[in-house]
Amino acid sequence: MLNTYSKFEDILRHDQRAVAKGTILKSEGDESHSRLYVAEGWLAASKSLTDGDQQIIEFILPGETYDPTAADGKTSFLQIEALCDAVIVSIDKTAWALLLHEDHDLRNAERERDIAAQARQSERMLRLGQASAETRIAYVLIELCIRVSGRGTQFEGEFHVPLGQQQLGDFAGLSSVHVCRTLRRLNRAGVIRTGDHMDILIRDLPALAELAQVDLAALRNEIITGAA
Repeated sequence: MLNTYSKFEDILRHDQRAVAKGTILKSEGDESHSRLYVAEGWLAASKSLTDGDQQIIEFILPGETYDPTAADGKTSFLQIEALCDAVIVSIDKTAWALLLHEDHDLRNAERERDIAAQARQSERMLRLGQASAETRIAYVLIELCIRVSGRGTQFEGEFHVPLGQQQLGDFAGLSSVHVCRTLRRLNRAGVIRTGDHMDILIRDLPALAELAQVDLAALRNEIITGAA
């Protein structure tokens, strides 16, 4: 008989589906009965006002799961969009609950990811409410850098994010004009270098961390599971 972790791996291997960039996987108010697992690509979870203004709440990266279901247990409380071509798995909520019930390691891993996600959101909310545009962008770049680097002991200073300046602004609570100006200032100061399609090279990580008002090691331990 397969153990629970093997059941989870089996689901990930056999229930994958490819989605194209721009695909809306869930809209606010849609029926929601499953949890999403990202095998490849990036997803964005967002909320929108009636006038169309959007706030990206979270990016969902490879190896992460996300449940968009609201407290009513039936509908999605936000929109989920593929930011690039992606491969995802939809796991029925009942099947997911059974997996968590039967597998201690999987349950602990998901609890740690939930705590890390709450820590990321609290750091972002602090800067959304209190910080300058430069501090917001600096923090977002560091958060994404740490998440892309994962559990490695070294911070990778060069990475690619499948975002335009508008989407980066929607995440940082800034207009695309503010994002453009801030990235130019950071480029001119020699802190970062941006290339085509949001390739980003962090040239001075301590300077960027100072702008973001973070302690790199402490932040990494807060937002990356298994980092300590």
